[in-house]
Amino acid sequence: MEANIDWRFPPLDGGTKQGFNNNDIEAFKGELVIDNLAREICQNSLDARVDAASGPVSVVFELRMIRTGAFPLFSRYGDFIAACRDYYSSNMGHQLKHFLDDAELMLSLEEMPLLVVSDHNTYGLRGSRTLEIGDPWEALTSADGISAGKDEGSGGSYGIGKNAPFACSAMRTVFYNTLDVDGQSAFTGVGRLATFYDKDLDDDTQRIGRYQNNDTEHKKYFPIYPEDSDEFRDLFVRQEGDCGTDVIIAGFSFSENWAHNVKKAVAKNFFVAIAERSLVVEIVDGGTKTVLNENTLANVLEGLKDESDMMDTLRLFEAYTHSDFVTRLSIESEGDVEVRIASRPNFGKKIANFRNTGMLINTYFRRIFQNYAAVVIVQEKGLSDLLKKTEPAKHDNWDHKRIQGNSDSARKERERARIAIKKIREQILALLREQYETIPEKTVDAVGVGNYLPDSVDSGFGNGKGDDALRPIVKLGKSRVVRREIKDEVEVVAPGKKNMGAKVQGDIHNDEEHYVDPDPLLVTPHVDSEGEGDLVAGVAIGAGSKSVTTRISYKKRTFAVNNKVGLYRSILTPSTDSKRAYVEFVAKGEDGTSVPLKVQALTCDGQTVASKGAKCGPIALTGGKGHVLMVTFETKEKMLVDVKLTEAI
Repeated sequence: MEANIDWRFPPLDGGTKQGFNNNDIEAFKGELVIDNLAREICQNSLDARVDAASGPVSVVFELRMIRTGAFPLFSRYGDFIAACRDYYSSNMGHQLKHFLDDAELMLSLEEMPLLVVSDHNTYGLRGSRTLEIGDPWEALTSADGISAGKDEGSGGSYGIGKNAPFACSAMRTVFYNTLDVDGQSAFTGVGRLATFYDKDLDDDTQRIGRYQNNDTEHKKYFPIYPEDSDEFRDLFVRQEGDCGTDVIIAGFSFSENWAHNVKKAVAKNFFVAIAERSLVVEIVDGGTKTVLNENTLANVLEGLKDESDMMDTLRLFEAYTHSDFVTRLSIESEGDVEVRIASRPNFGKKIANFRNTGMLINTYFRRIFQNYAAVVIVQEKGLSDLLKKTEPAKHDNWDHKRIQGNSDSARKERERARIAIKKIREQILALLREQYETIPEKTVDAVGVGNYLPDSVDSGFGNGKGDDALRPIVKLGKSRVVRREIKDEVEVVAPGKKNMGAKVQGDIHNDEEHYVDPDPLLVTPHVDSEGEGDLVAGVAIGAGSKSVTTRISYKKRTFAVNNKVGLYRSILTPSTDSKRAYVEFVAKGEDGTSVPLKVQALTCDGQTVASKGAKCGPIALTGGKGHVLMVTFETKEKMLVDVKLTEAI
């Protein structure tokens, strides 16, 4: 056939005019545009991994600069941009105007940036010769809203998510190059504009055009094959045996700091895949190359520790690599979901879901009193494939209702997904409670408790300052109180008022000597009398049968979490270490009296503390550290609760 390699926007031929706005592209724009790009491309590459490959999937992000004027296809594309401006000159929306301005500016540059993303050890895009609609080549390059077939080795899905690269192009132009495992090579380009008038066709056009091999006489249209001649295609020829796909984003519009942002996106979304040696990512920016593999991942994340938006990832990675415990859940089959959990004082509360490819799907939290990070990996392929069907275009959630259809098979699959998602969430909560939660469930789940807890869906890790566990959501009205120091404790008493005293005539005393009442807890030591060996009653140094109780200097803060169920929270900060400390809770009355409170359940920093009536312990405390006590009393009412802390020596 006679080759005519050029752009072709098909004639509208009486069809519906198509505007510029495209929700499928807009969905991937915004602050997370690079994140969306990295997720989509790496996910498709992992899905297309060759089963017999000896190594991991490799994905290379590289920024290249080309001379714009050296390739006529860009000046030709500029003609279509100009035609769009003429077509909408009297009725141009601001989005289209901004796009046309940016596209014209990009085409006027002497050098144009191209972001080239290449994968290796994948199947490539099969079907470039047969052009069957269910094959990956057609799904990615020539179909809109159609995913590739789900047969094993199909090589990715390429549904709506394939629009992510277009969101990164100032010209909405992306080229595709492939060498598949069957040895077939192909190249094409896709431009997404809006209906315009093409004077050569003497007709309005459709909004999607392709850079391809056009046989208009026979109405046959093909990709650019190796036997065809094209200088731009020749920049991306793959060596024999190097199977995979190149996604070439022309007019890449996020060049500033792009390599750093890609590094963060890959580390955040694929640290499980990288750690499990399923994925290696290289980022090439001029003479600088960053490699993320199982050996470098920890150092890369360490270098990102000062960036607040990476705090979740750092703590989830710690939970993955330095787990307090690892276990398996059985959702649809024995041990099909792996769970790794760690708890640290400075953690927030975060659960991360990963599919078997090692890609992060979403994060959320379940409310318990302990800080934790949990990594959940769906290892079994059948369950992973089911959950993939419940994900939106961004692959950032599991929602069984996304499996649509009213047939028996669709309803059964939707119900199967609903049960699986529900079981994962319920079993994760049960696991967290089993490991960390010691307050009875009837207390934790009481109506209204959640309104008083300091955690929220958006709390995450590191978003707040410090790790003070006493930062409640509900703000209480201010109450004037008088604080008076009593030795080493701070006691809160009822509101008081000023009283003016009267002058009283008195004696002048020498203040060089001060009388101090002896501490009743101190005991006279056992000593010899006048050195003659006579004994005086007291205590001698050495092992004895009695223990002595002393007070500990400490600071305290206590408030009600939910007085209807008797749930209170207290922070104790001792001034010194104590190996055998005891706590006692009392309710203080308005008249200054104190009534001991019987403890139903008590935890200190998430660990169960033995209780006997109102006195609980022993517990080990660290000086200067704020220890979190969660206590449930048998008395279920609003009380002013005080805490007394002593030590047995």
